[in-house]
Amino acid sequence: MTSSATSTDRRDAESRANFQPWHFFLLLAMAGATAAVMVSRETHPAALLLLSAAVICSGLVGIALTRAVSGFFNRTLAPTLPISARQTLERDKALVLRSLKELEFDRAMGKVSDADYSDISQRLRAKAIVLMQDIDRAGDDPVPTPAARPAARVPACAKCGTVNDRDARFCKNCGSALQTGAEAVR
Repeated sequence: MTSSATSTDRRDAESRANFQPWHFFLLLAMAGATAAVMVSRETHPAALLLLSAAVICSGLVGIALTRAVSGFFNRTLAPTLPISARQTLERDKALVLRSLKELEFDRAMGKVSDADYSDISQRLRAKAIVLMQDIDRAGDDPVPTPAARPAARVPACAKCGTVNDRDARFCKNCGSALQTGAEAVR
């Protein structure tokens, strides 16, 4: 079975074996330096060295220009930054918890039956528990936590008395606007 890593390695090896544009410029520069030395007879050896160096440097400039211009026509994307395993787990956990929250909202709005809710909720909670255990076991670079905020009170709906999530703006039962802690103080 071929994985993407082995197929990429094979493709890289094949591209290294083929003739590259910089090979052309290097050969041209070396041939140019040899021709310049052969044409200039009865010249001081130091002048021949300087002449050869100048011709080879012009070939290196050609290589640099070719690489700079080929960047505009190359379709490959820049390599992405590596993501640590802990960051991946944290992202997956946030997605699962958000899905749970949306599922609870859909159930409260009557979009999901109780049987479907219990089945989906059970699976999402089990997945969240596994992810949290994996995060606890992952000892690599810890994700920095945001500065501690004062604990916000859990808003209860003034109309129906339903206890909502801390970040809720509207009641999940009746849909009326909730007062946040800052609004309640005013």
